[in-house]
Amino acid sequence: MSVSSHASAGFALAGLAMAALVVPAWAHHSHANYEAVDTITVTGTVTDYQWINPHTWIYITVMGEDGVPQEWALESGSTGQLTRRGWHAESMKPGDTITALIKPLKDGSYGGVLGIITLADGTALCDPFGGIEPEGTNCIRPE
Repeated sequence: MSVSSHASAGFALAGLAMAALVVPAWAHHSHANYEAVDTITVTGTVTDYQWINPHTWIYITVMGEDGVPQEWALESGSTGQLTRRGWHAESMKPGDTITALIKPLKDGSYGGVLGIITLADGTALCDPFGGIEPEGTNCIRPE
């Protein structure tokens, strides 16, 4: 086998190794655990806002119909995606009241993937990660 053949075989092997590493990354972004079509609206008080990658998280306390507080975890896109939509690290803070349009978790747990957050002052923050963009919102959209 020539040096050129060894190099070609090495490149092919390296390409296969890279492909094996990329496939799990694609699987990571599945929304299979969220309702595909159904959306719900929840209003609550922010307890934690984690402006982190690869996904931003907002934790809120929602008062249940039975008067018992529920802790909700709302998954969002990356800081880069959200920044292009007008979000920033100070968009909300613990104690703020927000209303969130989400695709809920299929298992009924208190959580979901974000679509739109409406802040107390009426500002709408859209999240492309959740894939929810109903008509009539004034969300910032990328150019």
